[in-house]
Amino acid sequence: MLVRRFAAYSEWRTHLSDVLEQFAGWLSDNELSDAQTDRRLAHLLENLREDRLHIAFVAEFSRGKSELINAIFFADYGHRILPSTAGRTTMCPTELMFDRERPPSIELLPIETRASTTSISEYKRRPDEWISLPLPVDSAEAMQQTLRHVSDTTRVDPASAERLGFTVANGDCTAFQVESDGSVEIPCWRHAIINFPHPLLEQGLVILDTPGLNAIGTEPELTLSLLPNAHAVLFILAADTGVTQSDLTVWREHIGASSGRKKGRIVVLNKIDTLWDELRSRAQIEAEINKQIDNCAWTLSLPSGQVFPVSAQKALLAKINGDEDLLLRSRLTALERALSSELIPAKQEIIRDNTESEFVDCCQRTRSLLESRLVGLREQVSELAELRGKNKGVVEYMMGKVRQEKEEFETGLQHYYAVRSVFSR
Repeated sequence: MLVRRFAAYSEWRTHLSDVLEQFAGWLSDNELSDAQTDRRLAHLLENLREDRLHIAFVAEFSRGKSELINAIFFADYGHRILPSTAGRTTMCPTELMFDRERPPSIELLPIETRASTTSISEYKRRPDEWISLPLPVDSAEAMQQTLRHVSDTTRVDPASAERLGFTVANGDCTAFQVESDGSVEIPCWRHAIINFPHPLLEQGLVILDTPGLNAIGTEPELTLSLLPNAHAVLFILAADTGVTQSDLTVWREHIGASSGRKKGRIVVLNKIDTLWDELRSRAQIEAEINKQIDNCAWTLSLPSGQVFPVSAQKALLAKINGDEDLLLRSRLTALERALSSELIPAKQEIIRDNTESEFVDCCQRTRSLLESRLVGLREQVSELAELRGKNKGVVEYMMGKVRQEKEEFETGLQHYYAVRSVFSR
């Protein structure tokens, strides 16, 4: 469902680009274009070509973010594409996207770059700073092995960890701890970009997989740019634990009310299969799941309709094995339906409104130009009508007047081009 809806959105976006290109061509053919209109149309076309739909997956460690991404987007490959194991898996913010101008690869930004003031966005324009590894898309096992690099860690002394922005403490399970040898284990990479030719990624989808609270707190660009600009944020909780204190901290500080925006924020209550107790009836299990939904919604100050219970692991297994009953019980289809029926239409509405606003202004400028030309033509027709039947001298006078106006126009045009050249420089 999500694939079909996103494909329809991409087709609509392509058709809109074609219409704008035809309009720009018509203006050029009829000598109606000007520098400002050309720039605005070029800007609209560039925005449509570069349009991306950003979905961020945010949670504490071991909530099943990577497994949920695998279940929603990569089940057709018959394997887990992103690494998903017990404990900490994704150690750095990871973007999944596709750029046709680059080969399939995973690009890794060393953690040492965090010591500088340069942002990740600026580093993206410096390819030499990244470590690039080819992504063998023809082999699922080889691709899995390559993608495990997002879990790489390194050991440094506590002073270096603090300098890189990691909070070091003893006995605090939420902080990076000093080991017995005096070292601290921290992520090896600051950011990862996976360039992967998936059908949805090819159409402009960008998936952001974030690590836990510590990485969110120590990477300012996540909270200042990446998360606020995401069109949808999926906040994943565990059904067996509900909303823990660390979950609540992430929600309040980075996602929920403090950001002032709740539209496009979806809470996923993952791992409902842990509540599938064989000693209970289906009705009792459903009641327990609904109780957890109500508790989460109340704690996060959300309507219960924005909390979706799922089992990502069972959904992935069901899709790989073609087990419709298990897929239905995993409840993943409800979440996919919400993403396709709410997120994509909202994104399409934004694009449509922005394009309409710019296009209407361009049309008004073109209409004004056409009306001005029409007034000039009518004046010329009127003057020619007055010349009908008059002597040759009057005709020569009018020809001289037209020639003089033409010379004045060309002189003004040359001056305009000269001023524009200076302005451009």
